[in-house]
Amino acid sequence: MSLSSGLSNGWRRCKITLRTVIALMIFTQACLCITFTQVLIRIFFHNNIVKRQHGMDFTKKAFISMLISTLHLIAPSAVRITADSNSIPKGTFYKDLKNGRIASHLKPRSIIMANHQIYTDWVFLWWLTSTADLAGKVYIMLKKSLEYIPILGFGMRNYKFIFMCRKWEQDRLTLHNSLGVIDANSRGVGPISGRSPSRQAPDGEIFWDTTSTNEHEQSWPYCLILFPEGTNLSPLTRQKSINYANKIGKTPFQNVLLPHVTGARHSLLKLRPSLDIVYDITIGYSGVNRGEYGEAIYKLTNVIFKGESPKLVDMHIRGYNLNEIPIDDEQAFADWLYEVWAEKDKLMDVYSEKGTFDLDPEPDHTVTDEFKISVYPFLGSVLITNSVLCLPFLLWYLLR
Repeated sequence: MSLSSGLSNGWRRCKITLRTVIALMIFTQACLCITFTQVLIRIFFHNNIVKRQHGMDFTKKAFISMLISTLHLIAPSAVRITADSNSIPKGTFYKDLKNGRIASHLKPRSIIMANHQIYTDWVFLWWLTSTADLAGKVYIMLKKSLEYIPILGFGMRNYKFIFMCRKWEQDRLTLHNSLGVIDANSRGVGPISGRSPSRQAPDGEIFWDTTSTNEHEQSWPYCLILFPEGTNLSPLTRQKSINYANKIGKTPFQNVLLPHVTGARHSLLKLRPSLDIVYDITIGYSGVNRGEYGEAIYKLTNVIFKGESPKLVDMHIRGYNLNEIPIDDEQAFADWLYEVWAEKDKLMDVYSEKGTFDLDPEPDHTVTDEFKISVYPFLGSVLITNSVLCLPFLLWYLLR
């Protein structure tokens, strides 16, 4: 290796390290600021649930704004969106001429379900909701253990994220009650509107009025992000999926895992009174070749400490109305979900070969942009925190 080449590589590593250190400092400070903002919201709006919810939604937008801005600094990516012309109206995704970013007309009450390749899949899907100004309305299912992470766990509880222990006899109640509240609030008949449940079962199940909508109350949009596979694709999880597929007499997939039926179906059933649409998204990452695993290439340590990220993230989006999904029959729903994932497997096969899903016949039905987001929600949270912390010193200076 020549001296100039060695110096160039050394300088590159130095820049990556410096960017990573700065990004981690920003992330840490931002998490503290957002958490402190949540504490202030809980204190000042303790008796005003509507303002409290608006405040928590603001901090939710601030968190994803901070996270995406941090990733853009250390591991920049671009996003390309294609949409199925039969189920997604033309013009749903477009370039906003005011800010040059992708914007969309995603429906306000939706479920997004997608294949799961890497640990940061959910970040890209959360970003997608921001294109329709719905980033403060996102709900995610997470492992129960994440609830107890210092600072972050407190924030996620305030976001009303759904923590699952992966034992259905326990998760059923959690999912039932959490989604019931989301659905009721979206129709103006939930706790944010001052309503109470219609009844509560002995086992703790809470039931809300599912037959009415209060047009005089504010409704609260939502977007529930689901990964029916339950975990990301890896050699170990793929083998488990193959074994299970063989056990139940299904043909195993090559590029995706067999989806879990119970949680997905229960989510659709609970949100049925308000749900506008189910968005089925297939995600592909550049740099992942046939037979390779995205979770090995774009693992968190590589993204954070080496700046290695997919240069291009592809999303192909389809939409399903509830009347197209047989949710009332468990076996019919299982067959439907299997077919959706079989099509997803074929799409990923094409993507591995061509680097594109190769489905969109109209160039203007595709939009591409950098993976970035407005920093204003994040900066707003920092400003609130610093202003409150500086206030005592300002008062002392003025009154001394």
